[in-house]
Amino acid sequence: MKIKKEFYSIVMLAGMVLMAPQAAVADVTAVYKMTSANGNGTQTILYADKQHVRMDLTNGVNKKTSMLKLGDKVYAITGKTVQDMSQLSKMMAALGKVNKGQHKMQAPIKYKDTGKTETIAGITGKVYRFEENGKSHEVVLGQNKDLQDAVLGVVEISKAATGMMSFDSMNRIQKNASIKSLALLRLDDRVRLKSMNTRPIPASAFKLPAKPQQMGGVGKLLKGILGR
Repeated sequence: MKIKKEFYSIVMLAGMVLMAPQAAVADVTAVYKMTSANGNGTQTILYADKQHVRMDLTNGVNKKTSMLKLGDKVYAITGKTVQDMSQLSKMMAALGKVNKGQHKMQAPIKYKDTGKTETIAGITGKVYRFEENGKSHEVVLGQNKDLQDAVLGVVEISKAATGMMSFDSMNRIQKNASIKSLALLRLDDRVRLKSMNTRPIPASAFKLPAKPQQMGGVGKLLKGILGR
């Protein structure tokens, strides 16, 4: 299963909300427009709580892939096919242990406030610039608790499915105290908030359409990594 890099952009920027105070929230649905050389698409986040999160990824030809977090497990859904991502999570955890200590700690990303503001989907945010891997980026971040919770759902999915939010990545983000309580409105011309609402989410959104299957081939790869 291939997930486009725009998903990871949201995850990295979403990590900044993890240190913000969390309170009881209403259901939140946020829709982001994704633009890439391969065509446009959308990412819809449905967030009820940390145990009930759904993310629907739709490409330009309306092909949809969903990620559903129920409790501590994450499932990938394509049509009527449901894959349990537990094995992938174990594999990523194993890779983390193997690679521990092999990577140098990277410097925190520095976000520069441009002094400009931009209103997107009815939410006003500040425009920041930052550099990563030699490339300059522009991001708009706004203060909206409901949107923060929705985007936090993406982080919850990534943590449960792949363990991709490493301590190094988190430390780089959390050192930017001025932005860690803000939510993503826009990232360059690739990611842009289209809409956000707090209407109740139907319970059916968090139900699996079929019995989960194990991800094919991951088991053998996992054994190879662990040497078993």
